[in-house]
Amino acid sequence: MYENWLKPAKISTEDCVPYQLGSHLKKNPRKCPVVIIGLDERVANETRKALYKTAFDFDQLNIADLGDIRKSTAASLIPLLRELYTSGITPILLGCSTKLFEAQYLAFNEIRRQVSLLNIDSEVELDVTDEGNYSLNAAVHRKGKRQFHLTHIGSQQHLVDPAIWKLFDGAGYEAVRLGIARKDVTELEPQIRDADLVGLNIRAINHIDAPARPQRQPSGLDLQEASQLAYYAGNSDKLSSFGLFGFNPEGASPQDVELTGATYAQLIWYFLQGFARRAGDFPAAKEEMQSYVVAIDGSPDLTFRRSKITNRWWVEMTSPVSRGSERHRLIACSYQDYKNARHEQIVPDRLILAFKRFTQ
Repeated sequence: MYENWLKPAKISTEDCVPYQLGSHLKKNPRKCPVVIIGLDERVANETRKALYKTAFDFDQLNIADLGDIRKSTAASLIPLLRELYTSGITPILLGCSTKLFEAQYLAFNEIRRQVSLLNIDSEVELDVTDEGNYSLNAAVHRKGKRQFHLTHIGSQQHLVDPAIWKLFDGAGYEAVRLGIARKDVTELEPQIRDADLVGLNIRAINHIDAPARPQRQPSGLDLQEASQLAYYAGNSDKLSSFGLFGFNPEGASPQDVELTGATYAQLIWYFLQGFARRAGDFPAAKEEMQSYVVAIDGSPDLTFRRSKITNRWWVEMTSPVSRGSERHRLIACSYQDYKNARHEQIVPDRLILAFKRFTQ
């Protein structure tokens, strides 16, 4: 059904034993809520070699590998992703060039007015003057009413143009630099839970764990931390797309290619584990939420909601959201955010920005 865009993967599953993921892949994607797609054939195949051999520990989750895109261009990828999004299928994208991250979010924007995208990277692929071929330019510099909210995790200050931070402040974008991100990875869960899609560039990860890539820096997330973020992404009911980028086998040693393919595979595995444990608590009916109203001096009361299923927290918009943004009515937050509001009268900056963003 997707043959116009895709060709079958060349890596066989015949030698996979029953407990391995490769033995559990389904043929019919219509019955699968999550699918794997290669955006670069060699990258995808190196990943499959490791991924197919991992343990299948995802309960009754149906997964399909749709193969590789025939043309690695935005023009080819956007209609495919649009078809998957509208069918309620979550794609896992195995890419090399970060330029295709642009296609990942532009396709989603064709079916949603407001899109929250989250990028994990050691750099911010953006030019403040909209020059160059940077993957985030289209999200930031689109003409007319802004349609994207950007959250960036893992940047290293010495690698980023300082003018970008001024642009972030002016636009109300969010940035969590590497040092803050590593201080407590669990604090990033609400921001990932608020995203419609995630793009992770493996240069955000320490090069020891992902050496087959053009840029190598001595700092970065370790693979365990990145895997935890991938789990959060998979576990979010709101998130509809997960992309991996930056793996470039060209010129790399066979050992480095094998290790980086295994890193991609591990990130996918934890995403799938999170996906298999989705609880369906967003969007949830109010009767499935416990409400807590907090009075804030000089401001409207805040209504926090806690899921009775997962104990995850949200805060409700204080005023009606703009048309086309109804699914953003609940903003993901943490129990600590609730305690700060209740006991300290402190509302986190990211929640204040969200109130402004969706009521303008």
